[in-house]
Amino acid sequence: MDDVELKMDSKGRICLPPDIREEMGDTVIATRTPKGILIRAGRKRGFIEEFNKVIATKPKRTGEPENWPPEKMKDIWVSEADRRTRH
Repeated sequence: MDDVELKMDSKGRICLPPDIREEMGDTVIATRTPKGILIRAGRKRGFIEEFNKVIATKPKRTGEPENWPPEKMKDIWVSEADRRTRH
């Protein structure tokens, strides 16, 4: 196959031509090599495999969790219940 020059948009996305996109499928693997970046077709994951990956991934935390006292939690539950009954 000949080399294809692709452009990257302002958000860092690369648009593949339709014929290449069809051949690659939904998933690609980017590998760093001494000569540059190699992009090749990835393998499709089944639902269970994808689900297990999501479940096993630890969430990214942006701060420290707060340990609220029971009174504050009750206030949240009560205000949420009030909001639901009004709508």
